[in-house]
Amino acid sequence: MTNTALLVASESLPVVDIDNTVFLQAILFLVLFIVLNSLLFKPWLEVKARRAQQIGGALADAAQLRTQAQQSSLEYDERLSKARDEAIALRSDRRREAEVEEAQIVAVARTAASEALEARKLTLARETEQARGELGGRVSTLADEIAQQILGRSA
Repeated sequence: MTNTALLVASESLPVVDIDNTVFLQAILFLVLFIVLNSLLFKPWLEVKARRAQQIGGALADAAQLRTQAQQSSLEYDERLSKARDEAIALRSDRRREAEVEEAQIVAVARTAASEALEARKLTLARETEQARGELGGRVSTLADEIAQQILGRSA
C-alpha cells in the first residue's frame, strides 16, 4: 500500500512548483542572457554580418567584372568587324585600281602593237611594190631564160 499511496500522492502533486525561486531563476536567466549576448551572440552575429558583406561585395565585384568583360568583348567584336570591313573595302579599292591600271597597260600595249603592225604592213606593202616593179621590167627577160632552160634553145 505504501507504493500505491505514493503513486496516488505523486499524481496529485504539480510537476513544476512555483515558489519564491521563480524570481531568482528569472534574475539568473536575465544575467546569463546579458552576459551571453555581449560575449557570444553579438560577436558571432557581427562576424556573420561581415562575412555576408564580404561575400556580397565579392559577388557584386564579380558581377561588375563580368559586365565589364562583356562590354569589352562587344567593343572588341565591333572594332574587329569594323577593321575587317575596312580591310575588305581597301582590298576592293586596290583591286579596282589594279584593274584600271591593267586596262591602261593593255590599251597602251594594244596601241603600240597595232601601230607596229601597221608600220610593218606598210613596210611589207612598199617592199612588195618595189619587188613587183623590179620584177615587172624583167618578166620578159626571165621568161626567155626559163624557156631556154626548159626547151634547151633560144627563142
